[in-house]
Amino acid sequence: MNTTHSAKSKVDRTARRTKRQVEQWTDDTKAKVEDVAEKVKSKAEHAWGKMKHAAQDAKDKVTG
Repeated sequence: MNTTHSAKSKVDRTARRTKRQVEQWTDDTKAKVEDVAEKVKSKAEHAWGKMKHAAQDAKDKVTG
């Protein structure tokens, strides 16, 4: 993982945590739904990245 992606991930996680805390304080249902959608998006992006790395590793093993 490159440094830029890692830093962006940390910032994104911090923003989500902050947003969740505000949602709890305000009992904002719409924001909670958006938060769940953002989590799903984040997990999908993470899974996609892992799959790309696995595919590249498999290709490298085959091609030497």
